[in-house]
Amino acid sequence: MKRRELLAQGGTLALAAVLPLVLRSGPAWAHRSSVTLTRLTANPRSGTWELAHYLHQHDALQVLARRAAPDVAPELRSARGLARLAFEVEGSFHLHDPAWQALPLVTLGAEPEGDTVVVYQELRAPTRAGRYSLTCTLLHELFPQQVNNVLVAVGSGAPLNLTLDAGHPSAGFAFAP
Repeated sequence: MKRRELLAQGGTLALAAVLPLVLRSGPAWAHRSSVTLTRLTANPRSGTWELAHYLHQHDALQVLARRAAPDVAPELRSARGLARLAFEVEGSFHLHDPAWQALPLVTLGAEPEGDTVVVYQELRAPTRAGRYSLTCTLLHELFPQQVNNVLVAVGSGAPLNLTLDAGHPSAGFAFAP
């Protein structure tokens, strides 16, 4: 074979090897998760309710990118990046008591865990029985099809799984100490 034919054949083989990978990769948003998980659990030793919000790292970076100044690259490796994400979660998740009074959540921090980021919050465990409510709008602004699952495991009842989305961002649950 002539040199030109060999180069052309090599280029064709390289293209044939790479093309399926490019076509399969899809757009960047294909790597995101369309679901978050929040676990609301009771800690009887400390007398608190603890919250752990699990977000896919790609989704968390999208949140930070949307809020960042144009010259600031979003990242989750520093305390500053994790604090910015925790601040976003603070504004997106709310609990109310039976009298519709907001329950004060204290943000404890955030940390990467595998391909997710976990944001931790807590509050003093309520002592009043009744119907509590929560609202979670996390990522709804960025992704219209976002689903937020909230596992509620507090009080004497069985754990409850709530599924929230942009059309129904709030739900209630019964609590009996």
